[in-house]
Formats: sequence, structure tokens, C-alpha cells
Amino acid sequence: MIEQASIEQLLQKTDIVDIIAHYVEVKKQGSSYVCVCPFHDDKNPSMHINSIKGFYHCFACKAGGNVFKFVMDYEKLNFVEAVEKVASWSNFSLTYTSQKQDNKKSIIHILPTLNAFYKQNLAKNKEALAYLYKRGLNDEDIRTFELGFAPSSNETLRLLQNEQITQEEALEVGAIKQNENGAYASFINRITFSIYDHKNLLIGFGGRTLDENNMAKYVNSPQSKLFDKSRVFYALNLAKDTIYKQKEMIICEGYMDAIAFHKAGFKNAVAVLGTALGENHIPLIKRLEARVILCFDNDNAGLNAAVRSAHLLSLAKIDGKVVLIEGGKDPAELVASHQEKLLFNILEKGIELGEFYIRSLIASCDLSSALSKQKALEEVQKYTFNLEPLVANSYTTLVANLLGVNINDIKLSKNTRKISFTNPIKQSKINNISELELLKFLYENNEIIGLFKLLSAKEYFLHQDITKAILEQKNFEDPSIRELYEFENIKNLSNLEEFLYAICKINLAYFNKLKSLNLKQAFKKQIYNLLNQNLEKIKKSYQNDEVFFNHLIEVLKSVHFLDDEESLELFLNRLQKNIKDKKAIHYNFEEEVF
Repeated sequence: MIEQASIEQLLQKTDIVDIIAHYVEVKKQGSSYVCVCPFHDDKNPSMHINSIKGFYHCFACKAGGNVFKFVMDYEKLNFVEAVEKVASWSNFSLTYTSQKQDNKKSIIHILPTLNAFYKQNLAKNKEALAYLYKRGLNDEDIRTFELGFAPSSNETLRLLQNEQITQEEALEVGAIKQNENGAYASFINRITFSIYDHKNLLIGFGGRTLDENNMAKYVNSPQSKLFDKSRVFYALNLAKDTIYKQKEMIICEGYMDAIAFHKAGFKNAVAVLGTALGENHIPLIKRLEARVILCFDNDNAGLNAAVRSAHLLSLAKIDGKVVLIEGGKDPAELVASHQEKLLFNILEKGIELGEFYIRSLIASCDLSSALSKQKALEEVQKYTFNLEPLVANSYTTLVANLLGVNINDIKLSKNTRKISFTNPIKQSKINNISELELLKFLYENNEIIGLFKLLSAKEYFLHQDITKAILEQKNFEDPSIRELYEFENIKNLSNLEEFLYAICKINLAYFNKLKSLNLKQAFKKQIYNLLNQNLEKIKKSYQNDEVFFNHLIEVLKSVHFLDDEESLELFLNRLQKNIKDKKAIHYNFEEEVF
């Protein structure tokens, strides 16, 4: 059984946006994040995610809750299974109540232990150091990027044994592999590159062999609880701050290229891990809100990767360009040969993503006849029909020129009427900001709910569902509570004074909107109006703020509960006189009214 304290710690540590982004594409919108709701047939981004409060809420189907609830509902898991899944993705070691689990070593400490071992070995390995120095790296680069050296399999297995790390735990994090002959280290006689996720957690390694006859020049950690190469960029932990500032990221092919870019001053460079850009990278790029520069080698592998990546990014509505390095050199070689200026010039050039993809597509087609040109156009249309009409039509001249046909013969958009959907929040009734501010203060200070019930009533409020949920002390499992935190431009009431002032304003607003008033309601309206107009003046007549607040509470309480016309009229007259005479507003009220 998982300890409750451990679950609460995980909930505090976990970024709900990161977890939901594993399942659906997440976009930033204002102070929160949005995505298409996976729990109903959603065409809009109806689901809002509050990363600060750690909950999601769909304004259409009302689905919502915390990160565990999302994983439970999406994957049809029970609570414990969902908690364990979130923990594995968050590199968090859960604590269990059973003795067996209590004694289990946290798996997130295994890779840092290995990393320290690898770094120590590199300092003693002259061959590996000579290779890195030859590639233009210095000791500072080696420290910054945490490069190391994995020795023989036996040495690594011995380290794990000495650290009391079981084979099961080592397999969980990809530190070892296993075949019919037994366990062996994942990295053997290789320079190691530490791979961190964007939250600065070590999740795996890359390894470069020094044996030029080895066909597998580079290898990555195997897929594990911590490591999924299709969802991570190398060096993003070092580049993310610069990417956020510049709103631009360079994506290159390998570890050494990424390091070279950083050495040349391009601190916004990252690398894919042995594969081209994939679908799972898109949500991360969108969260960075970055324009992308694809910088790949100008060989067959680099060209193919650039074409696939340009296609994927452009369809995902991500802006960017493709840069191919001529002359058979990669960024690492340019930097190693002190040609950083050439790298700057290369990056200034480049072809916009959609144009690059269209040029590559048409270049691969036979254009020897009118029929073949028609087929080439149809291939282009398969791509452009999936773009926004404005974007698609911007390529008309390009395609006409490449095909050698009249521009009037080119149609790149379906020209379907675009339907615009309004934000679900804006479709609701006009929201009373003062009311929402008061409700938020009441929710976050639920010890004053009793006082609230003495001064006001649920029926005075436009947002009945939210008010009811707060008075019943619901939590974020309730959709009304989640909805409260999705309204923008709501300031936080800072103290009891602002709370009492808001009560006066909302109580008055209720009586103002009544179309017909009986005499009791008319008297109450006049009293609340008198208070609203004179609160600051009344406060100045008191030398002690605490006495003023206590008297204001008593006045509001009396108005709320007085139920006969004569008493209310007497109350109003006395209040008017005391305000005029700058006396205490609650002076002898109880004696005179009752």
C-alpha cells in the first residue's frame, strides 16, 4: 500500500501539464494551458489545465480533477496504478507501507550513481579524453555536459552490486540489459553523454564507441520507466531558458553537434536522439512556443530527416526553416576547425519549412509530361489541403514555377468555409468580477464560511453552483471549484476588510437587480447603498480599525437577519444619523431595534 504522505508529495512535485502532454497536445493560453478534451468528441480546446493548482477542467463535458484522475480516466486504471504511472514519469520514488517496499532503493538514484562513476572513469581514460580534445572540446565543455566513460561490463556490474542495486532495479532504469547469457551493462567501452529531461532529471545516456570498426557508432539507453527517446531532446535542460527568451530553437542531429552549437554561442540548440523528429516531440515544442531551425547534415540521412521533420512541423502549425550544411561537414566539425563564423552565416540562410517540403516533394517526381506534372501536383495537394487556406495559397507561385505551369492552374486549398468557435468561457453569462473575487477568497479561507452565512446568502450570487460548492466545502474534484480558477483578471482579496466591502457591494447588487421590491427589501437596499457610499468615510471616524470591522460585521449581520419593516426603518434612520454625526455605526442599535 502506498503511504498517503508519499502520494501528497508526488502530487506537489508533479507538473500536471507535463503528464497530460503525454496523451494530448497541450497549448499555452494566457495564464493556463488548454487542450482538446479526450473524454468527449471535442473539436475545440475545451479543456483547461491549471498548472499552479494542479487540476484540469473541461468546460464542455465538465470532466476534471487532479493528475491521478486524468490518468485513471484516460487509461482506465485504478487509483494505485495511476499513482504509480505518474510516479514513474515524474522520476519519483513512492514509499510503501510494507517492509519489502520500504527497503526498496529509489530507482531515481541509480543513474546519478552511474553518472558519477562514468565521469570518474573518463578522467582516467587517456584515449577517450584524446578523442574529445581532438573534436574541439575542452575540460569546461566536458564538465558542463557531464561527459563520462563507461568501462567494461564487469566493472559496471560490480559497481551496481557494491551499491546494492538489484538487477531488477538496474533493468528498470536501463542501466543494464539481459539476454539468454545473463545481464550485461548497457554501455561498454563508450564515451557517455548524460541525458536530462527538461525538469533537470537524469533519465538516460547516449554512448559513443571509440572502435571505428563498430557499426553501432552511437547508442542510447534502452526504453525504460525513465527514458523514452521519442519524447526528449538532448541538452534541453541547458537550452530551455534561452529558448524561452529567444522563442527560437535549433534542432540538430547528434550530441556533438548540440555541444558545438553551445560552444559557438547558440545556447538554444538541442538534438534529437538518433531518430528524426517525431509526433511526441511536437507538444514539447509547442509548450516552448518556439520557432524551429532544423539543422541537419546534407547527406541522404540528413535530407530524409529534414523532409520528414519539415512535414511534421508545418502540419502542426509550427513556424521555422531548414538549414543544410554544405561541404560534407557537420556543426561539430566546423566548430572544431574554428569556423564558427561560417556556422553563423549558414544559420542566417535556410528555407521555410513548407517551401522546403514542397521543393523536396516535387524534386522527387517525374515532370517529363503534362500527366506526370498533374500527378506531382496531386502529391503536393495531399500536403497543402491539410494546411490553413492562407498558408496553402501562399505556395501557389512556387508550385507553378517548379512545375512549369500557369499559376491559374494551381489550386492548393480546398477553400472550405472555416468555422470559428468561441471560447466556452465567453459563451457563459457575463461574470461578476467582484463576486468571483469574493468567492475565491472564501474558498481559500474556509474558516470564515460561518461568518459569511451571517452576512449574506447564496441566492444573492449570480454564480450559484460555485457558491454552493464553496459553502459545502467541496475541493477540486468539484467542477464548479475548478471553474472558479479558470476565470482570468480576478485579483486576490488580501484581507477581511476587502472581504466585508465586497459583501456590501454584492448584497446591494442583488437588491438592485430585483424588478419589484416590497418594503422590507427596499429598506435593505437603502441600507446597503448607504454603506457602500460611505464605508471609507465611516472608517475614518474610527480610531481603531478592529473596532470598525467588528461594528461593520454587526451592522451587516443585523441587516441580513432583520425581518420586519418597522425595525428596518428604525435601523436605516439610526444608521443615517450616526454616519452624519460621525458616531459609531453600531451605537446602541440592539437596544433601539429590539
